[in-house]
Amino acid sequence: MTQTPVTDTGGSVSGRLSRLMGRAAPSTNVESADEGRDPVTGLHDRRHLPHWSSEAWGRSKASSTRAAVFFVAAGLIDDINDSYGPDVGDDVLRQIGQRIATIDVPNTKVFRYIGTEFGLVFEQLSNPNLANEIAAFLLELLQPPVDVGHDTIVIESYVGGALSADNYDSIDHWIRDAHDALVKAREEGSGSWHVHDETKRAMHSTRIDEERLHQALVDNEFVLVYQPIVQADNREMIGVEALIRLKSPSVSNLGLLYPSEFMPLLEKSGMSAQVGHWVIGEACRQAAEWMHQFPEHRPLFITCNLGARQIGHANFTAGVQQSLASTGVQPWQLCLDITEATLRYNRHATWTSLRELKEMGVKLGLDDFGTGTSTLSYLREIKLDIMRVDRAFVKDMLDNPEDQTIIKHMVALAHDLELITIAEGVEREEQASVLAGLGVDLCQGFLYGRPEKASSIANRLRGGEPENPEWDPSAVLPGSGS
Repeated sequence: MTQTPVTDTGGSVSGRLSRLMGRAAPSTNVESADEGRDPVTGLHDRRHLPHWSSEAWGRSKASSTRAAVFFVAAGLIDDINDSYGPDVGDDVLRQIGQRIATIDVPNTKVFRYIGTEFGLVFEQLSNPNLANEIAAFLLELLQPPVDVGHDTIVIESYVGGALSADNYDSIDHWIRDAHDALVKAREEGSGSWHVHDETKRAMHSTRIDEERLHQALVDNEFVLVYQPIVQADNREMIGVEALIRLKSPSVSNLGLLYPSEFMPLLEKSGMSAQVGHWVIGEACRQAAEWMHQFPEHRPLFITCNLGARQIGHANFTAGVQQSLASTGVQPWQLCLDITEATLRYNRHATWTSLRELKEMGVKLGLDDFGTGTSTLSYLREIKLDIMRVDRAFVKDMLDNPEDQTIIKHMVALAHDLELITIAEGVEREEQASVLAGLGVDLCQGFLYGRPEKASSIANRLRGGEPENPEWDPSAVLPGSGS
């Protein structure tokens, strides 16, 4: 069995990590089995984590340095178990554990956390930026393929971590943030990492108040990123979803805050309608810019999410009309996604706005279909254009025939109602193939591209000529040719 980089402090991944931190010592993470060890990998098990974390925190604080808890997750193990058997899956986990255990930094602890997840505790990091370097090294350590029976396979990997900080009330909260960081890395796709620093969140939490959000709007600190939407059959990009972010350097490795970190305050402060208006205006402006840059390409449609307060605002539809008129974007190019919760909010004002949007020619999409309680009645009462198949049905569809059956019937219902379907969260080739076979019209997910800057979408458009320059938008969006 071939093993990858390991114990020397020269050119190996673990050796470079040791040099980076200025320390090196023999690894002692894998030993003979005893109490408190994982029977599959021979590593310590998760019972040691609270004690190790507490000790690392204490020693690091005494030396005015930082400690860090990391979690590493391996993907595709379930597929390996199904294809080769659980014994081979266990062997892959052993190989992964052995690689991680070769990190030879003094007092670093390695353990198997749960399932396909491993953990590490580092201490006495002289610079918090070292945590980012550690995350990158951990991903590099898992890049080489592993032996799977007579085959070799590249394993999907994700890394999340958190630095110790005086802001924490308990060790448990520190560990929780480290694991939450792993969850965020998983959401970003294989090969991603995320490091949480509570001191920076605390610093920004005093600034992310209503005044800060008002200033962010004035200073253009809100930005949009765009995720490609492609045709399921030929993967041609015909649209994008506009997603809002807030510039906040150093909060994460991306320097951006996700909506979950500022939208609740926007809603509470009453600013959501104002920011939502900006989102639609900026999305239309960008769509117009792409059309101007690439007149030979078919125009993209662009989807934006609508909030409950936004759609109930008195000047909402007038604002949408102004955004379209000022940019020259056609109404069919703008699709506004609504949720069941939005439809329940201020029903009279909401539904009046929806009727006005339809009269303008703007497209309406129903988000998270099938996850609510009354969506079928909404399909009957509102003339929608797009139905989104929630990622919850896509994620496990290869293992759960029930999910495929649900998607098949959702697609049939949508087509009977003359709706276009968009499957969300598509990350694997096998998912894409099955979804196309089930009749899904459009797909979106990391398989086709992560949320990107507008310049990246422009690069995609610049990359080649469209297959059909005479494309009629009505072939994809009903009524869009008018």
